[in-house]
Amino acid sequence: MEITDLQLVALVVAFFIGVFGCRFATHFFEVCHAAILVEKTVYHCLLMCAKVHEDLVFLREIKLKHLKEGEFTASQVREFQEVDGQILTNWKESIIQSMLISAPPSFGFTLKFTNWREAMEQLREMRKES
Repeated sequence: MEITDLQLVALVVAFFIGVFGCRFATHFFEVCHAAILVEKTVYHCLLMCAKVHEDLVFLREIKLKHLKEGEFTASQVREFQEVDGQILTNWKESIIQSMLISAPPSFGFTLKFTNWREAMEQLREMRKES
């Protein structure tokens, strides 16, 4: 059986289509896998931030209890609360900004938040999905 020039060209073209198709599929699945890993990493980072926030709120309440039991006036206690509240707010804003700035631009679509409230909403949605 003899292979004609036309059949040979068709085989070579089919071979290169297969090679490029394989490369494209491999790259596509690598990107999909990386996106899933980034999404899971974002979930766990948000989960960790939420837990740290809970601990900070708890410590703030303990501090408030001790301040009230101590020799502080009501105005001093209120000032401590305001300062602690501002520190907590600044921490929440800075942690979210750090995540947004540190995220690779190509996976920015996994960060569907711009502030603490939106981040916690995304965390709740991700918990429902998993």
